[in-house]
Amino acid sequence: MRSATRTYGTILALIASGALLASCGQDTTATETSTLDLTSAPTVAATPDVPAAPPVDPAVAFKTGVAQYENGDYAGAAASLQSAATTPYRRYLLGLAQWKSGDLVGAEASLAGSVADDPSRLKGWINLARVRHDLRDRKGALEASEKALLLDPVSADALHQKGRALMELKRGSEALEALTAAHDLDTDSGYIANTLGLLLIQLGRPGDAVPPLEAAKTALPHIAYVRNNLGVAYERTGRLDDAKIEYQAAVDSGDMGGKAMMSLVRLGATDTTPTTEITETASVPAKGE
Repeated sequence: MRSATRTYGTILALIASGALLASCGQDTTATETSTLDLTSAPTVAATPDVPAAPPVDPAVAFKTGVAQYENGDYAGAAASLQSAATTPYRRYLLGLAQWKSGDLVGAEASLAGSVADDPSRLKGWINLARVRHDLRDRKGALEASEKALLLDPVSADALHQKGRALMELKRGSEALEALTAAHDLDTDSGYIANTLGLLLIQLGRPGDAVPPLEAAKTALPHIAYVRNNLGVAYERTGRLDDAKIEYQAAVDSGDMGGKAMMSLVRLGATDTTPTTEITETASVPAKGE
């Protein structure tokens, strides 16, 4: 009995000892798994400090932009003048550069902003009308041209833009009045004479269109659409040989739309290839400032 008691006690002691060891083992595992090995942690690269770009000096940007514009780099001028457009006049120049670089939407915004800040700028309104014509915003072009005429009622350029807008809006009699006045004020402008002649053709008066279109030809002999319009006037008045000469001149000058070429074919021309070298500026009229 005493031996059994001793054995039972020994078993209890061994159990207690095993439990203690298990408990120590659990504590050790917990400590190991919760301890971070800092020597193996990933290293995060530091972001280098990038110095801020120095502010652009508007005076320098303006001088650069003007030089680029004068050299024909209109896209470069527009980029430079963006940083210099701090006055109505500078916004006006920015608008011209954007227009000549093909950014019509940007040009319209810049020119509209310029005349909003300085409504007395006559050329601002006139060129805004031109840009809106290019955007096919005829009502907007008419509005801008009328603003210009409030400043100078005898501005041939403003009357020209008003006449163009009225013509596109199918207000023929009003357009004729404006364009006739513009032509009377500036008989040397080939562009005004061409627009007047084109309107007269559209009004069914090709005979009356011949004199202004001949004047346009004298001023702008290498502009394809001028020669084509004169060809149309000649053809509709029965002067077919003269019409062929004008259509051929239009082809030689670029005739980008192919209208003169088709007219030559219609009139029975056997050779419609250009007879002279086409120049780069043949079909690109200069835009007044």
